[in-house]
Amino acid sequence: MIVENAFDVAAPLDAVWPVLKDVPRVAACIPGAKLTDVVDDRTYRADVVVKAGPVNVQYRATIVVDAIDEAAHQAVLRVDAREKSGRGGVKATVTSTASAHDGGTHVALRTDAQISGIVATVGGRLIEGIASRTVAAFAENLSRDVLGTS
Repeated sequence: MIVENAFDVAAPLDAVWPVLKDVPRVAACIPGAKLTDVVDDRTYRADVVVKAGPVNVQYRATIVVDAIDEAAHQAVLRVDAREKSGRGGVKATVTSTASAHDGGTHVALRTDAQISGIVATVGGRLIEGIASRTVAAFAENLSRDVLGTS
């Protein structure tokens, strides 16, 4: 399943880009995510809780920085998450691309995900809704981080 989202941050590219390529700062902006371990400079572990309809699903995730393209302002992260209880999981490649736009920064996200388990049973429309709400909250948290507001 491919999900594409985009949002704008009212801050210049040179303020937003360093945050987008910093996994601990990105994780802190994702609702329900908590970084638990820094394995090395490209590999991280996190616990993530996702609300899927009436159910909260808990995951243990490994996040690997696959690529950072400084010239294109693009970061590619690979996520492998397993349900803490159950046999489901998520394997995803998340590509974020930042560009200057009207004095601020436009961020485009492209997620290519394979989902199994309880979240997969809720269907594509609900998953897209979950993704949209998560990205909206992420964008708000990212803006607060970049702008230094709370």
